[in-house]
Amino acid sequence: TAAEVVTADGRVRTVSPHRHPDLFWAVPGGLSNLGIVTDLEFGLHALPVVYAGNLYYPHRRLHELLTFFADWSRRTPDELTAAVTVRRFPPTPAIPEPLRGQVWVALRGAYSGDPARGCRLIDQARLALGPATVDTFAPLPTNRLAEVSADPVDPLPARGRHDLLTDLTPEAIDDLVQLAGAEADWPLVMTEVRQLGGALVGSPEALSPMAHTEARFSLNAIGVTATPDQQISVRSHLAALAERMDRHSTGDTYLNFLDLDAATPARIRAAYRPADRERLLGLKHRYDPTDIFRFGRPLPPEPERVCS
Repeated sequence: TAAEVVTADGRVRTVSPHRHPDLFWAVPGGLSNLGIVTDLEFGLHALPVVYAGNLYYPHRRLHELLTFFADWSRRTPDELTAAVTVRRFPPTPAIPEPLRGQVWVALRGAYSGDPARGCRLIDQARLALGPATVDTFAPLPTNRLAEVSADPVDPLPARGRHDLLTDLTPEAIDDLVQLAGAEADWPLVMTEVRQLGGALVGSPEALSPMAHTEARFSLNAIGVTATPDQQISVRSHLAALAERMDRHSTGDTYLNFLDLDAATPARIRAAYRPADRERLLGLKHRYDPTDIFRFGRPLPPEPERVCS
């Protein structure tokens, strides 16, 4: 609902829909080009418990899970966020058996309404897919929601690739299985297809860090690059993924998933609608004319048009 921002001239400004509304508009996705946020004011929603977890199945069932997910996700309510994830678990004692040291495919999700209704929604998946090898879905305190993804808590050297998929068509599913299925040479730790829509769509007037995309799904792939051999293997696989999945992509990008050399000028531009890019560049010229804030994911100038 409000933010405190330090702009390039050193001024501290409190921005809101009524004070400096142009800067406030830029907060969700564009402000790294304009200033430093030192304070945020949120409007909170009472949500003490979600119904969340994973249904883990053998890796060989990836095609089946993606096919189910493509259809089922069309009928689920906005209160449910869901994904299909291929996940490689490390062989460490902290990971329970039988997940430890193995690759699994999971239907994961979180339902932010009545847990009983959330359970009935996941029962649809349980019925269609059969009993999971590991089923962790249960009412979960919201402050433990990060347990669903089971991401490592310590920093790791990694490289990733993301795309926004128009839809999860049979052709897209086939391509994903060829790249990340049980028969593939898959060197990553995660490949995830996540459902979009709902609140992520946002109002047409708001700034969207994913270009107000019409994509139904996001694709995110991550590999650990702790050794030179891992660097080579992960880079090669991510390049093949980008090439193969390009025909299924909208061409939009999601700003938060643009890391390292993936944050090219073209892909940063693709995170914004043309009108939003033009408005952001206008704010940049006004609030940061000497380009003090040029790090992270800087918005590049529009390419010059060549007249023929």
